[in-house]
Amino acid sequence: MRGRKPIPTALHEMKGTLRATRHIRDRIPLVTAEGSLDPEPPEWMTESQQASWRYAIEHAPANLLKQIDRGMLAVWVISEDDLYRATQAQATLDASTKLPMLLKDKSGSANVSPYQSIKRNSALLMIKAASELGFTPSSRTRVSGASDDKDDDDPTWSKFRVLDGGKAN
Repeated sequence: MRGRKPIPTALHEMKGTLRATRHIRDRIPLVTAEGSLDPEPPEWMTESQQASWRYAIEHAPANLLKQIDRGMLAVWVISEDDLYRATQAQATLDASTKLPMLLKDKSGSANVSPYQSIKRNSALLMIKAASELGFTPSSRTRVSGASDDKDDDDPTWSKFRVLDGGKAN
């Protein structure tokens, strides 16, 4: 699908911008995945990757990650670990040279360090996976986790319930 990702119907309802002719007729009902993702990381991951997995599970939006997201989370975790290790290796390399982020080849000309491309590629993968998983502020507006504990008496949301199609009751 080209263009911007669509705003969820629930946000249109909340903002009072919902237009049935535009927003509801073309919408496919939300498909939900079953089973929460296991907080224990796969055994094949390194210790640092396992720690990153646990951190991501602990700090992800509530009820968001499901079993089907295991592979995408693994991509994010491994990319984060690669980014960290490449950054550490580059820092070690920079400490021993006067040309940060560069390496000299046999002829003496300076070339970009290979760690720079590893860092760039890892960061791009992390950003893409983070967006798909709902880890970024903008992606959280497009993703909704099914909440087990709905609090209808929450005063924060009461002012939004007053609106009905953008008009006060």
